[in-house]
Amino acid sequence: MGPVALLALWALRRAARIAEIAETELERASAAVAGRAIELGQAQPVLRAAGHAHGTPRMRAALADHRATYRDGMRRARRPFFVYTGVIVAGFVAVLALAAELALSGRVQVAEAIVLLVLAARFLEPLGNLIDLIGALRAMTNKISRIEEMLALPALPVPAAPVRGIAAPDVEFSRVTFTYPGGDAPALSDVSLHCRPGTTTALVGPSGSGKTTVTRLVARFFDVDAGRVSIGGVDVRALDPAVLKDEIAIVFQDVYLFDDTIENNLRLAHPDATHDELEKAAAAARLDEVIERLPDGWRTRVGEAGAQLSGGERQRVAIARAMLKRARVVLVDEASSALDPVNEAAITQAIANLGDDPDRTVIVIAHRPATLAAADHVVSLDAGRVTEAGTAAELLRSGGAFARLSRQYERTRHWRITPTG
Repeated sequence: MGPVALLALWALRRAARIAEIAETELERASAAVAGRAIELGQAQPVLRAAGHAHGTPRMRAALADHRATYRDGMRRARRPFFVYTGVIVAGFVAVLALAAELALSGRVQVAEAIVLLVLAARFLEPLGNLIDLIGALRAMTNKISRIEEMLALPALPVPAAPVRGIAAPDVEFSRVTFTYPGGDAPALSDVSLHCRPGTTTALVGPSGSGKTTVTRLVARFFDVDAGRVSIGGVDVRALDPAVLKDEIAIVFQDVYLFDDTIENNLRLAHPDATHDELEKAAAAARLDEVIERLPDGWRTRVGEAGAQLSGGERQRVAIARAMLKRARVVLVDEASSALDPVNEAAITQAIANLGDDPDRTVIVIAHRPATLAAADHVVSLDAGRVTEAGTAAELLRSGGAFARLSRQYERTRHWRITPTG
């Protein structure tokens, strides 16, 4: 049985290697199909308008790739499967021949030969079943390996004696340089800026200029490569992470709401808030106007991802959350998609209301002139560098990059609202 076991081990290892490769490729193809399926579901209005409600070329290509990957994996696994099975069967045939020879020669009794065959079968049976399990075992190993890789990612360092409070919420960048992991070019290069309490600072610039990176570094999603980001004069790397979390609220451009009521979506920011506090936050964010129109008011369910509300209304909910949290540093990525005049004015006013608190610092990635005009300070970024800084009026008079962006926006806005027929 020793030679049979050695040959079986060799064939099993070969099958395991092929199963591991095939499982990895199949999972990649499955993830692509899942992504395209989600895309197909979310983009139904657009696809129906274009006459492609039953599928897209990308979906069909993902399905074809998945089918081809599965077939290729089965084809490659076929040979080691048959080799392994052949080794096991050959081992049993050899034992059968040996038992028959011993019984016919009279060296063992028939009963003893039968016992020998039973023992051989019991020995070889679990070996034969291993080939059916190897694919599942390799799939499990691959998944465990990915989880271990994720868990092994280094966390941002926490100081041994973290600062557990800040005196004022002013935000300052001091010659900050940062490159995203795996990136080639710096997202920010030697950036310096200062945002004071009680003010709203607007970040402007073309796509990829570094505006979002500024907000991510303030929230310490990453640590800088050089320079210093500080809040209240304290380097964010020296702050207790819990303090930083409590002091910062983020209003994303694409707001996600849970399939729950308006009230419960707001309470995420402050679970113990009174109804009076909820109403004040909603009024400051201009959300009260939306609640009045909803059939069940505060108890209206917003649908999955907030589908029952428009983009502008969802962002009002996010701003109300920031108000309710009472964070002293608020980072806002203003909605850049086309909004109706009512929502545009409401969001602009809500952002202005955020900045009314003298003990709050607001940093907004701004896209609309109304928001820029209401900002106390404007920082223009391009290719990861600060190109201009000052009030909106000062930058308009300077005729630089900010003035050009403003003119482009005004032309686009004019074309959007001017009748063409």
